[in-house]
Amino acid sequence: MLVQAHGLGKTYPKVRALDGVGFEIHEGEVFGLFGPNGAGKTTCLRVLSGLTRPDAGRAEVCGHDVAQFPNDLRRHLGILFDLPFPYVDMTVARYLTFFANMAGVPRAEVRGKAAWALAQLGMTHHAGSRIGKLSMGERQRVEIARVLLSPARLLLLDEPFSNVDVDARLHLRSILRDWVSRGGGILFTSHNLLESEAIVDRYAFIHLGRIVAVGTAKELKENLLAPVYALEVSDANMALAALEPIPHQALETTAPNLVRLGLLRRQDAPRVAKALVSADVDLLEMKSVGTMEDVYRKLTRPPGPGGTA
Repeated sequence: MLVQAHGLGKTYPKVRALDGVGFEIHEGEVFGLFGPNGAGKTTCLRVLSGLTRPDAGRAEVCGHDVAQFPNDLRRHLGILFDLPFPYVDMTVARYLTFFANMAGVPRAEVRGKAAWALAQLGMTHHAGSRIGKLSMGERQRVEIARVLLSPARLLLLDEPFSNVDVDARLHLRSILRDWVSRGGGILFTSHNLLESEAIVDRYAFIHLGRIVAVGTAKELKENLLAPVYALEVSDANMALAALEPIPHQALETTAPNLVRLGLLRRQDAPRVAKALVSADVDLLEMKSVGTMEDVYRKLTRPPGPGGTA
């Protein structure tokens, strides 16, 4: 177990940033923490990194109590926060070797590790460039390289894909997935829920300082969203007639071979294929329409009219 957090609390003047926060992160897992601005995401990362002491609760990271912040905890963490960049006069290579030494990389391995990290991020040609001359996206890739070259077991990444273009994001996801496959773990925050499904194994949603849901995308969609499906069929009109007996809240064609079906009960989903087969209608694809953005809205919208369902 990389992270065990129980009942974490943190209060600032007039703000309860964390209120009984708890979750676990396992080896080989990408764990995404999502919520509105001010929900407590960054405070949570700061507590787990030992930079902020909690007022209540307990958290262990890589077997160490973060409240005690033992010196050897740092070598287990790779930390990337969304903060101003202070080392603009350093070259990229100097910056990486500087932090590799601080992270405890053996001196004989520092240059090789830095070169490897730059190659992974496609930044080898910028090794001699001053950081202040780089674009924001290039600086972000240097920061990811810095995190990767440390001998960390857990990466704490605050908005790791910010300022990075589409191609670079795809490459970064591949790099992080490869890193996790070797037994590490990642906790990261992001505002891009649509993109998150390509990398996140489990989600935690935080709202007003409290964890309001934890689970996989499949679990959260099934538990929180109405069962709405998009069907690709050989004949939409025949499909409508075949599906009519199944209890539903919505049933309509959206194209000659596409049907939108909103079931009243998720357990009726297996009946869909059987009904279409009986009517000699080919079911080419059946996929859930709900997204993780829908889950987010369900969990964070205010109560009252237009709020809770």
